[in-house]
Amino acid sequence: MKRVLFATVALVMLLGSFSTAFAAEPQRTQVIPATLGEVWWHYYPFGVPNLRVDAYLYRPSTEAGWPFAGGPVTGTWWWTGPDSEMRRQSWPKWQYTDEWGYYFAMFMLPRDEVWYPCSFPLKWKCNYVVDPFTVEYHSPVNMVYDPGLSWPWAVDPQDTVSPLELYLISELGTGWIIPFEIMGMYWKWSDIP
Repeated sequence: MKRVLFATVALVMLLGSFSTAFAAEPQRTQVIPATLGEVWWHYYPFGVPNLRVDAYLYRPSTEAGWPFAGGPVTGTWWWTGPDSEMRRQSWPKWQYTDEWGYYFAMFMLPRDEVWYPCSFPLKWKCNYVVDPFTVEYHSPVNMVYDPGLSWPWAVDPQDTVSPLELYLISELGTGWIIPFEIMGMYWKWSDIP
């Protein structure tokens, strides 16, 4: 009887420590420089096997300034505008943590204007005319063709960046927030109308 009581108390203590350990808010990681069109994979610990996890992409508002602490890592200028909707990215194959409590997500960072509002290619929405003789150029930091060719016109200062966040949120409300600094995108010749 003492063994059963001891096992029950030990089990309750373990379950209690798990519930308090995972009741915290999602943890924010370090900002990662990235390019739209890159394939990213994430393997993050949740500590509970077979836990439902969803991945969402979100662009924070830049109306009050750069949303991440410390300013941009790479760029010097960003488009000022509102935030985006939360967009679910989970694939049905990867909706749960594995037997060790880790969650794996893999997807291409989408290449569209929701995530990079300055637009591409050949239509720079972030360039603007200062006076009839002066244009202020804000081209992306990193605009490359798939095989690695440089963007055909190197317009300095090549400074435009955009914030993007990946939320990995479990059914318990815990998880990870991975902030990206989007420096540009990979493009194809078919992207040019």
